[in-house]
Amino acid sequence: MGLHTVLYPWLVVGVLELSPSRLGLAQLAVLLPNLLFILPGGVISDRRHRGTWLSRLYLLYSLPIAILIGAALTGELTFSLLLMFGMVFGTVSAFVQPARESLLGYAAQDMMHQAVAKVVMVQFIAQGIGFIIAGQLDSLGLTTLLILQILMFLISSVLIKRSHPQMAADEDIATSKENNPQDKHESLGELRAGLALFLTDKALLHLLLLVTATGFLAFGVYLVGMPLLAREAYQGGAGLYAVLQVTFTLGIVLANLIVSRQKHAFKRPGRLMIISFLGRGGLLAGVALMPNFWILFPVVFAWGAFSGMSMTLGRTILHNQVPHSHRSRAASVYQLCLFAGAPLGAWACGLAIEQVGLAMTFTAIAVMTLVVSVIAATMSPLWALKAAKN
Repeated sequence: MGLHTVLYPWLVVGVLELSPSRLGLAQLAVLLPNLLFILPGGVISDRRHRGTWLSRLYLLYSLPIAILIGAALTGELTFSLLLMFGMVFGTVSAFVQPARESLLGYAAQDMMHQAVAKVVMVQFIAQGIGFIIAGQLDSLGLTTLLILQILMFLISSVLIKRSHPQMAADEDIATSKENNPQDKHESLGELRAGLALFLTDKALLHLLLLVTATGFLAFGVYLVGMPLLAREAYQGGAGLYAVLQVTFTLGIVLANLIVSRQKHAFKRPGRLMIISFLGRGGLLAGVALMPNFWILFPVVFAWGAFSGMSMTLGRTILHNQVPHSHRSRAASVYQLCLFAGAPLGAWACGLAIEQVGLAMTFTAIAVMTLVVSVIAATMSPLWALKAAKN
């Protein structure tokens, strides 16, 4: 995923040298399938053995990457092909995310913050390595990096299946569910049950609203603003973009390292999440000034730290407030809200940069982030939400 995060946008702006609005459209193509498939993905995941299901999904990632390899070898890489790649890749991700997230439900509730922090830490350390490797695009070549990416997904598929093996009893249950017509008709009811969890709990509902704002504001500028920042503001290449990504990731890892060492759950996780959202707004305003590198990198590092904290707190609140039987569905609703805002944010960010420039766009997003933070602090039940108790 680290390779994907750098390579995909850089193919648009660095290789094909297309406009910011085209980059926003390309990111929209990756994220839009989440709006269509992530809720059904959560229901399907709750009805299947997650290890086997995830293993098969990871194999499917090879399909869109193989398409890119073919285009790279024949010299037929086009924007239309990248859009097709993005839609297929995003569709697989829509089914992967709720199933993978639900595996966190096996952690003890009072240690959930540590479990989430450790998962995020390992995930982003691995992505950071991917960023560094992707930064060698000019020397290694696109085909080599894509082949490496396929190999990693294949290895991941095997390891997931081995770490979460399917027992005979699990197989019988899964087969029974798949072959029972009545269970298939109950899928819509199960989906409604997942949505009802958020409609009946105001704190969870406001968590979704804050996550949607995160997707539109923070995720949108991260996906589109960062590669354009490297190319236009600092006249850099894929290497500089990769270094910015690594710096951001180091911030995420440090924040989660600190959380993973906390013996007790945070007393006010919702309050900390709102404060971290506020912090990101201030840091975006700093990036808007286009400072020298010795200021830019610490600011991007702190931006990553606040993002990592918010990421962990949101998922911790979700898992502690939702019963295990509904975790995949709840995770799919959570991810839906994140990715409902992200494609619109990416598209809007690309258009804004094209119309008013990088600095004005970053400033506007920073101001909107600060406004949302103040509203959440004064009006949301998240501010007073206490840690769940066993």
